[in-house]
Amino acid sequence: MLEATLNHFNSSPVNQRPTYELLIVDDGSKDETSALALKLAQQYPESDIRVVTLEKNLGKGGAVRHGMLHARGNRLLMVDADGASRFEDLQLLWESMDNLGPKNEPAVVVGSRAHLVKTEAVVKVRFVAADVTCQTFDAAPY
Repeated sequence: MLEATLNHFNSSPVNQRPTYELLIVDDGSKDETSALALKLAQQYPESDIRVVTLEKNLGKGGAVRHGMLHARGNRLLMVDADGASRFEDLQLLWESMDNLGPKNEPAVVVGSRAHLVKTEAVVKVRFVAADVTCQTFDAAPY
């Protein structure tokens, strides 16, 4: 996923290439994520890559929050590194954000993994999530 991201950003002609920062937040994983990201940064010296390794596991929400608070760009995009999202499709999010907030005005867009709905992993998770969601909404006052 990381190499595909960098290849996507660097595929445009130099004079049309957007500026970008790739901020990788490793939430205390044991799978060498930080080492892999640092190695990748060495392979792409023309790219602005920062790697943050959190000492304490804060969960996905904590890692995303940390990344969003410490990113330096005007437009921020959060993508899981599990490869479930095709980076080439994220251009649609950028275009939607530009339509909602031209000239870097604030805007929020949300992508979907709908292309995965029929996969076994998502179907299994979806049933569990649906049960939890129904219980939560049943208890919520209207």
